[in-house]
Amino acid sequence: MNKKTRFFLSLFLITLSTFSIAGNNLTLELSTIKDQDIRSIHPILIGENGDTTISETIFSNEKIILDKPINLHEARKNLAETLKSFVTKTKKIIRDIKDGSIAIPNEALKNEVMLNLRNNDSFLKRTLSSVDSSEVSERYKLYATKLKGKTVIISQTTTFDDELYVSLVMSDPDNIINNSLKLNGGIKRASVENIRGIVRDLLTNDPEVKTISAHVVSPTLESNYRRIGFKDSPCD
Repeated sequence: MNKKTRFFLSLFLITLSTFSIAGNNLTLELSTIKDQDIRSIHPILIGENGDTTISETIFSNEKIILDKPINLHEARKNLAETLKSFVTKTKKIIRDIKDGSIAIPNEALKNEVMLNLRNNDSFLKRTLSSVDSSEVSERYKLYATKLKGKTVIISQTTTFDDELYVSLVMSDPDNIINNSLKLNGGIKRASVENIRGIVRDLLTNDPEVKTISAHVVSPTLESNYRRIGFKDSPCD
């Protein structure tokens, strides 16, 4: 099996597994974007007693292209370590919820948090299998949104001709818990900045890309995407 065949097979498997999770298919035409839609934004931070403040520090974004083997690509290596740490943290968080170390008295909220953590864990592991491998392709790009050097959100994307497909969006599991339970340390707006950063990068560095499409599972993520102009895909 040659590299091109392996690439399309792996993309098909990622797409198939992503679409097996219920969600909505969205599309954004980049020609409709206005400058105010994609400006960098300040994070909202959750503090003691669930109080929120606007951070004086804005998010930063990093693009990692899987264009070199991991042993020759420091950013790819660092991303793999981040993904591994998120998988390890997820396992501990789920265990702590089950044994009551993390108390969630509301059963509906507990079920929602557990579902979000498990979906997120699945996305992390799928992305790690691509990043921590020998596969090389300039079509695969990952966008990490950070606050003060700490990765909060990662999106895995694939480019085909004039379209970029956002295949997976995943979070630091600590942030899922902190935001869901309104705990000190929660960071909000990271997914908004992440997609804005992707759009800014495409308009600046990949003008041949005209459309972004995505399969979104999270209602919050869907709302954030629609806010900057994503609409239901024509095939829906």
